[in-house]
Amino acid sequence: MKKLLLLSALFIFACSGGDNDSENNGNNENNENNNSNNSPDDPIIGNWVLGNEEWVADGSWPEGTARGCFMEGDEGSPDTLVFSESMFSKTVWECFLDGSLAEEETVYDPENWSNLGDDIYDLSGEIIEVTFVGNNEMQMPFGGDGEIIQTWIRTE
Repeated sequence: MKKLLLLSALFIFACSGGDNDSENNGNNENNENNNSNNSPDDPIIGNWVLGNEEWVADGSWPEGTARGCFMEGDEGSPDTLVFSESMFSKTVWECFLDGSLAEEETVYDPENWSNLGDDIYDLSGEIIEVTFVGNNEMQMPFGGDGEIIQTWIRTE
């Protein structure tokens, strides 16, 4: 009788452990799939133009360094970002603080991006936290240590 009770207890334990493991594995796979698949209605998808760059690190903008061309009177055009469901491309112009051109138009080939969840994006291996302001504006850090905050405005 003791052997039968022990065998029953082991059977119940084994069956309940297997079901939970299966459910957890399924949930983990679903979470991974949800995080790695970009939704066609992801708020980052669209065309964006650089509206502002702000130096947020200690001190002020380092003299002699370039910034994006976005101000009235800049010799270059504002930077653009274009996000499709799986790829993004970027076109940039660099201006000195006085608005003179530091670097002409540079176009970066389309690269992969993915939404990691919680407004964190993997842009071709660079992990960026994006702050969406309404439906038509987003902010993201720029620079090696995030010393610049870029504000992007949706154009389409």
